[in-house]
Amino acid sequence: MTERSISQGSRPEPMDADGYRRLLEAHLPGIEIRTCEPITDGWSSYVLEVNGRRIFRFPRRPEIAHGVETEILLLPLLAEALPVAVPSYDVIARDRPDDPALFVGYDKIQGQQLHRDSLPVQTQRRQLARDIGELLSALHSIPTDGLATANVAPVTADGWRRQYQAMFERAQQDVFPLLDVEAQRAESAFWHEFLDDDENFSFVPALVHADLGPEHIICDYGQSRVVGVIDWEDAQIGDPAMDVTGMLNEMGEAFAKDVLEHYAGNTDQRLPNRARYYARVVPYHHIWFGQETGAQVHVRQGLKRIGLHTVVD
Repeated sequence: MTERSISQGSRPEPMDADGYRRLLEAHLPGIEIRTCEPITDGWSSYVLEVNGRRIFRFPRRPEIAHGVETEILLLPLLAEALPVAVPSYDVIARDRPDDPALFVGYDKIQGQQLHRDSLPVQTQRRQLARDIGELLSALHSIPTDGLATANVAPVTADGWRRQYQAMFERAQQDVFPLLDVEAQRAESAFWHEFLDDDENFSFVPALVHADLGPEHIICDYGQSRVVGVIDWEDAQIGDPAMDVTGMLNEMGEAFAKDVLEHYAGNTDQRLPNRARYYARVVPYHHIWFGQETGAQVHVRQGLKRIGLHTVVD
């Protein structure tokens, strides 16, 4: 693993792809860049693919950079425990040794993102669902008492409940005023239905990816296999149901059901319902992100999703 440092004053402002490229070249002066393509403009990080084989991720905000610091410590543990590849950071760039990472770099995990339109064959869909179920089984069985070395904070089911109670209070303050009276009533009932049911907080906390959307699952479609999982900066101890949410939202109920058929935690009968709850919370995150960044398109998208109250069929 390589860590590079330059003085604070020499840091360019990464406003666009060229800015991020300059930041890359400032920290890695010997790098030969033949091609440099932005491959995602996500909420958390800006990502460049260099020469078709290297990935560089640039955290957008300080809290994301701190998440990357946890990820740096966690990834070696995941590499040993999981049946698929995870990023192996061999470049960690900082302004000063004690500063959070400006960017990280690793060899690209070759493959394509999981996408429902790429699964025309039923047997292929079932094999990929099996791989994801087995992946989640391995992830959620990692002993949580050994994660202190990766700065993963412990949490109880009661502590998880308090986090979502605070989220509900935030929703009432920031989101409910954007809804009409009928929608406010329906959303309040939805939150109370989840938060007031003790059975929803009887789960055993586990290490979760916490952002396991299809875009973070890398597949070899020729072999019908999942080969990697990326972007672990949100990883935390929490409700295992959270890691099924992305399958519900983007791949649909049928695919999520196939995943759970191969999941070792499928004796948790409440898990699918909790996953649906987290899926309904996703639009709130769109709204909050839009409010924090001034990107009204995300606010509008979130409000539209709240009005629909649906996940993919």
